[in-house]
Amino acid sequence: MTGRPATVDGYVADSLYPSSFHQMFTPPWTDALLLHGGIAPPRGPRTAFTLIDLGCGDGVGLSLLAAAHPEARLVGLDALPGHIARGEDHARHVGLSNIRLTCATFQNALDMEGGRADYVACQGVLAWVSPENRAAVLRLAAHLLKPGGVLTIGYNCFPGWGQIAGFQRAVRALAAGRPGSPAERFEAAVATLRESGAIDKAIWDWFDPLIPKLPRDYFAHEYLNEHWQPLWADDAIGAAAQHDLHLVGEARPWRLRPDFALQKAWRTALDSIADIGARETAKDVMTHNWFRTDVYVKRPPRRLSNTEQTEARMAGWWASFIAADTASFEARTAAGTIRFGNEAARAIMARLESGPAPLMSVEGLAAADLLNTVDALFMAGLVCPVDPPSEVPLAKAMNQAICRMDAEGMAMNGLVGRHGAVGVDRGQIATLDAAQTLRLGLVD
Repeated sequence: MTGRPATVDGYVADSLYPSSFHQMFTPPWTDALLLHGGIAPPRGPRTAFTLIDLGCGDGVGLSLLAAAHPEARLVGLDALPGHIARGEDHARHVGLSNIRLTCATFQNALDMEGGRADYVACQGVLAWVSPENRAAVLRLAAHLLKPGGVLTIGYNCFPGWGQIAGFQRAVRALAAGRPGSPAERFEAAVATLRESGAIDKAIWDWFDPLIPKLPRDYFAHEYLNEHWQPLWADDAIGAAAQHDLHLVGEARPWRLRPDFALQKAWRTALDSIADIGARETAKDVMTHNWFRTDVYVKRPPRRLSNTEQTEARMAGWWASFIAADTASFEARTAAGTIRFGNEAARAIMARLESGPAPLMSVEGLAAADLLNTVDALFMAGLVCPVDPPSEVPLAKAMNQAICRMDAEGMAMNGLVGRHGAVGVDRGQIATLDAAQTLRLGLVD
């Protein structure tokens, strides 16, 4: 291939983004974050909901949610026809009837009926498209959401990308005009840049470990887009507020508890900043953050009383990623390493060893101790929120399709169970044993 590569508004369009599942955008995960903030989720557990994914890629990740939640309506929107064709073929093969994929731009999609979505997801779009399309994304999300509905949006942010931004610019400049696929253009550009010796060793120490962890086509979609631009949190939060979308917090749990994640002096300084956008930007600077997954609620949300919040959180279901006897009971945060190998932590992990369970099923401990401890376990990546069990007729067909993709070299990172869809590291699906399957509530 020669000449100017195909793009859509400057976004790489001559290859397909790798199939991906993002667990932090699932309703159980979002609901747990909302409850932690004292806000009622837009659905009850296992009640019907509508989720719309803006920039869904090929929709295979979204199809996991469709299989895991037969009670739901899933809609995916993407501007690349190849993505939609691949996703529709996958959904048809599995037998899904509750998912619809649409090929359209964000601006054209404003014709969609509004005010119906409980959840809108938008991962890996905001910092990769033009300013006009960034505005269109937020305008569309606000149009689609019902009052009290939730937008979860993931994007590259400063200050963490400050030193790396030059690497991206150099790679994109070196790839421009080269022949070959996007992956070939990217790899040739990286090789030239490496040979030049112009990039600090620290950048290569950061970049090189990513290569075996991520699919080959990922890198071109990350780095070769014309409008690639990490954002400052206050700019993103302020732009969302103009559409009546108001920040609740981050979906990534490592900052769930400021008292665990931030030094005391930092918390004192942050308490003096009234504006939420400025406060989040200052927090990002303190932690040298490079990626945000923000959760916004469309006004007006329903706020819970303390009693309602405690009852709802205690009724929440959790699954464990690892065996109780191998848990380290520690989390590394910007404030240092927190350790919590207390009675409550061990009791929760022991209870989850036989499969997902509600927090209230851990006996003999006070609610305050359990809630405090599950926060630490969540931050440490030892547990994740899931739904109560339900019949999922197409779970087996979906998991078989994912396993086939894995065997064919298109490794996915999620599977379906009776408690929802859960994330699994790429390349690890084939190695899951019976104990792991049981703990995550998967259907084999």
